[in-house]
Amino acid sequence: MEEAYEYLKANFEITEADWDIIASKMVEKRFKKKDILLEPGEQENMLSFLSKGMLRFFIPTEEDKDNDITYDFMFEKKFFSADESFLTRTPSLYGIEALSDIVLYRFTYDDLQDIYKKTGSADRIGRIAHEKLFLERSQRLYSFLKFSATERYQNLFKENPLLIQEIPQKYIASYLGITPQALSRIRRQIY
Repeated sequence: MEEAYEYLKANFEITEADWDIIASKMVEKRFKKKDILLEPGEQENMLSFLSKGMLRFFIPTEEDKDNDITYDFMFEKKFFSADESFLTRTPSLYGIEALSDIVLYRFTYDDLQDIYKKTGSADRIGRIAHEKLFLERSQRLYSFLKFSATERYQNLFKENPLLIQEIPQKYIASYLGITPQALSRIRRQIY
């Protein structure tokens, strides 16, 4: 749980008293590689801090269950949830899968509402965290409109050089909006 505190301290102004309230609601949860944290169609009820490991967010396809669409990755030291489902209390349009063994610190939607009521900084932390998420998603959309698949791959590799090597190529290809064969050609050209 110390990683969550260090992250909050480094990125936001948080008092010890506010941290104590937040920490009192957090529960550690571990998942194995390939575990599904959230199935598409389930309602997201957890806000989680990814302490160790990596995740992918995926959209199922009707035609082929083995070829779903990877639309995002999540790496260590970040908060995450299936935001639309979490905030609107509706079924999620996508799922979340562990790409490695992971350690999370989580709390429920109701606990988050309680934290908002009892702390002075949680509202601001939530707002800033969602602003950062909005900017990340805007940058991703911009990259799809502006850059080639090769440039998107190179940017992804620059951002997470070690972790990206551990992600199956079919997920990276899907994330980039290309086929695994096209990704192989890109990798051959680069290396």
